[in-house]
Amino acid sequence: MENVWDATKLMFIIYGLGAIVSFLVAWVIKLTFIAIRAHGARGEAGDAQAAPAKTGPQGGA
Repeated sequence: MENVWDATKLMFIIYGLGAIVSFLVAWVIKLTFIAIRAHGARGEAGDAQAAPAKTGPQGGA
């Protein structure tokens, strides 16, 4: 690369690719945390529904 402008264009291309990869990784991490929270909320809802059935009246006179 004899020209400064060619080196500058290459720098911008590499910087842009790095930014795109960074945003993609951040997006994947965000989706992972959303999935974990949804899974935890679903488990808590299942426990809340199962608990009254177990602790309800035992029946009898």
